[in-house]
Amino acid sequence: MSEQRPKRYSPLWVTLHWVAALLIFVVFYIGIISEDVRLAEKVGYLRWHMPLGVTVFLLTLARLVVRWRAPRPADATTGSALLDKAGALTHYLLYLFSLLMPLTGMALSWTFNLAPVVFEGQGSLPRNLQPMLHGVIYPFFAFLILLHILAALYHQFIRKDNLLARMWYGK
Repeated sequence: MSEQRPKRYSPLWVTLHWVAALLIFVVFYIGIISEDVRLAEKVGYLRWHMPLGVTVFLLTLARLVVRWRAPRPADATTGSALLDKAGALTHYLLYLFSLLMPLTGMALSWTFNLAPVVFEGQGSLPRNLQPMLHGVIYPFFAFLILLHILAALYHQFIRKDNLLARMWYGK
């Protein structure tokens, strides 16, 4: 007897997806607007950026657990085997970068001992503070997110397969 796949993702999966997506946009925004501010002002931005980044990391771990344990709809198709494989790869890379960005941010924090400065007001940010790998990979992550959004819009408005309904609440 074959197992019937649901037509939609579970409400838990949907919630984790949209909360993570919102937080990723907020963390990106804070990171981008804080790039060119003075070091003294940067602390205020990092006070939000760092814990929200850790939250994205934890939400991604939760999403992976749900992905492995909860039933999910069949993979969407574009009608092209190549595009379908690109879509699958993009999803895996989105998960990978959702882990890599916070991990490289944590490594940056440990390298420069940022937590006492940002959260306890002890000392000041180092003058040689550089984003290192954290800053190098964010454009790739942003590109993957843009690709993901464009693919969802392609499905919704060009293929008209109502793909977005799968990642929303309802029956």
